[in-house]
Amino acid sequence: MVRHGAPTRRFLLALAAGAAVAGAQPRRASASADAAEWDNFRRRFITLDGRVVDNGNAGATHSEGQGAAMLFAVRYDDRATFDRLLRFSRQALRRPDDALLAWRYQPGAAVPVADLNNATDGDLLGGWALAEAASRWSSGEYRRLAAQVARDVLRRLVLAHADGPLLLPGAEGFLKPDHVVVNPGYFMPNALRALAPLAPSPVWTALESMGRQVTDRARFGRWRLPADWVALSRGDGRPMLAPGPAPRCSYDAVRVPLHLAWSGSVAAPALVALAEFWAEAEPGAAPAWVDLRSNLIAPYRGDVGIQAVAQLTVATVLGRAPALPRVEEATLYYPAALALQARMAWQDIGPRIAAAPADGLALT
Repeated sequence: MVRHGAPTRRFLLALAAGAAVAGAQPRRASASADAAEWDNFRRRFITLDGRVVDNGNAGATHSEGQGAAMLFAVRYDDRATFDRLLRFSRQALRRPDDALLAWRYQPGAAVPVADLNNATDGDLLGGWALAEAASRWSSGEYRRLAAQVARDVLRRLVLAHADGPLLLPGAEGFLKPDHVVVNPGYFMPNALRALAPLAPSPVWTALESMGRQVTDRARFGRWRLPADWVALSRGDGRPMLAPGPAPRCSYDAVRVPLHLAWSGSVAAPALVALAEFWAEAEPGAAPAWVDLRSNLIAPYRGDVGIQAVAQLTVATVLGRAPALPRVEEATLYYPAALALQARMAWQDIGPRIAAAPADGLALT
């Protein structure tokens, strides 16, 4: 049962003390276990021609899925699958004037790519994957492609704003007369850091700084949680819930704590707020969404992906090993992808958290 009376840092500190007494220590999963998680994802969601199937959306393929799977393939040293994913992405999702990808491919449709607009999360994940692939496999071609993505992110997806440059969710459709629509879940510090050396510019550092500012300030409702979609005033930069989409913290906003934790931003207000909120749920019972206007909490639990990020978030703040769900527990592509990303994030940050002194936990 989800209680959610008034989550406090005192409550988290009590949980942290209990974890210390129990002697829980983060540990990295074995290589064979990691490989099994990737093998499960690849077998169920990637076709032989390198297309990631979103079985929760009529079998469509999205650039976000292609980019995430490319990142998985690099991390698990699967170059053959990486090349298939890259080939499909560049052939089926190609845009005519840049190295970004069209956001959606619908198999069987008369025009499989009916909308050439991009989705920035897919381009960041794909560019990040290419940058890592260039290093892992010593490939000049991957590096060249990653540099093209980096240059076009700067050229097509960055908007000058009152407080600093904004990363747009796509090249078209997000500039309104009095506000700019942004997606805080698209803020991926690790991706920005991976792309920055390939197209050197002070804008990368400014984008990361502005992204942190948005995730810090754009929090709403009783529990001060991040929203799936946010509108920033084109005048004073004031954050508001974006008009149109449901005013929720749910399937987009769940990526805010994922990427804050993954990048080491363990003291970020949005991360701590969600840790407080999720820590009061029973294990594995984080709700599917929260309405940030009415404060209504979903009467049902979130999917495996939300549970994975919730476990990662609470564990990161408390400094203890998470009980992450297995990828095979997810029946749909998106929750499976989140579950695997949560595992990769803990692989990266777990050793640092284990080495941190107990009084160094980010609970202030």
